[in-house]
Amino acid sequence: MNTHRMQKNGRVIMLPVYVSNHITGEMIQLFTERGESLSVNAGIISEQVVLPYLEEHFSSPGTRVDADGYDHLFDNGIRNEHKKLSVRKTSAAAKNIGANKQGKCDTISFHHPGTDSIYIIESATFFDNAILNYDKTGNCWDVNFYYDMQLSGKGKRIGCNAWKNTEMLLNKSAQIQL
Repeated sequence: MNTHRMQKNGRVIMLPVYVSNHITGEMIQLFTERGESLSVNAGIISEQVVLPYLEEHFSSPGTRVDADGYDHLFDNGIRNEHKKLSVRKTSAAAKNIGANKQGKCDTISFHHPGTDSIYIIESATFFDNAILNYDKTGNCWDVNFYYDMQLSGKGKRIGCNAWKNTEMLLNKSAQIQL
């Protein structure tokens, strides 16, 4: 059982932060006096920092809206759901991407740290072709891809779910190299 989790593979940076009124100035002061860095949700940061790349891709200004079923709304009407992939040893996964998103977004973007890329796919194409896995622990659907987005090599099982999903993303999405 893990009783103390340490952040790894990251760095401390200075960012302006919007803080809820429930967090008092005294709380912030006491925290900063400890000399620790604040851990933040990488998914929400990813939604915000990929926006300029998506605006260029869609040729339209957009905003982060965090609406029911999508995260970005562009002036041209495109609703984009964004997922930052969680990276493991050989795979990269997006959580919570089942029927709750289907029909509510036009496109889905995946921020893939393993390839330093953003993959953008039409929502209908994704849901017609993706093989989703049900995660009993999180009570949600997720999708897996290969970490290196390669279809051949050591540890690749042709025809498995991660292989088919990787093939789908390689063949049916647009890739923005970061």
